[in-house]
Amino acid sequence: MADKYIHGHSAAVLAAHSRRTAQRDAAYLIPHIKSHFDLLDIGCGPGTISADLAALVPQGRVTCVEITESALNAARSTFTSRSLGNGDFVVGDVTSRLPFEDDSFDAVHLHMVIMHLPCDATIALKEVLRVLKPGGVVGCKEMIMSTTRWFQVDKRLDVWEKAITGTILETGGSPDMGMGLKSAALEAGYEQHKVKSTASSWCFSDEEAVQFFGDNCAERFREGSQLRERTIGGGHATPEEVDDFVKACHEWKEKKGSWFGVMNGELLAWK
Repeated sequence: MADKYIHGHSAAVLAAHSRRTAQRDAAYLIPHIKSHFDLLDIGCGPGTISADLAALVPQGRVTCVEITESALNAARSTFTSRSLGNGDFVVGDVTSRLPFEDDSFDAVHLHMVIMHLPCDATIALKEVLRVLKPGGVVGCKEMIMSTTRWFQVDKRLDVWEKAITGTILETGGSPDMGMGLKSAALEAGYEQHKVKSTASSWCFSDEEAVQFFGDNCAERFREGSQLRERTIGGGHATPEEVDDFVKACHEWKEKKGSWFGVMNGELLAWK
């Protein structure tokens, strides 16, 4: 499973993921979290959202799950840097059987995870349902990649959507998973009256965010990067198109009025 994640775990990827916060990226879930909750964060990445959630459950614990031990190291460092002692770090795979008993957690969180899984989303959501306690809540946010928009408009920037969509599909994932979360939850056995589906967006528009995003996108396609190799190897863009994309990113970040946005689907479901 580890090699299925198209972005890899390079410094550029971790830098982007480290900007994520529970207050922004899990705002839809926070009102349903109580201070005593034991919470599972599947696909925790560098653990910035996990650590924010841990601060909200001082009488509970947050268990961070990643596919490999090395991928958990960044999350451990985040908890240590914030002096948080209520975190656990476990290797696990939601597409098979997680190493937890039935009815173990008050809440489960997944952020941009299911869209990358090489299987039907219902498999993961059924496993989440198994480890949730009765009355527990799952919060899941997934991208709708086809809604990606750049301004200023530059056709060279289309490589971003083509590359990510193509590589996700190639590995068996679902780049527009955000639209299908409600349907997948119902198919996985969640009751309709206990399922809520909403949407939010990511937007990079202020000067600092535009500068960061332009540089970060370019860095992910640098020579030798995993995403570049998969994009070219899979025939989703030529080397010349990728090089043009990198140049366009650097030019885009310097233009006045530059803007980037994409929609995300959100799921809340109770057991």
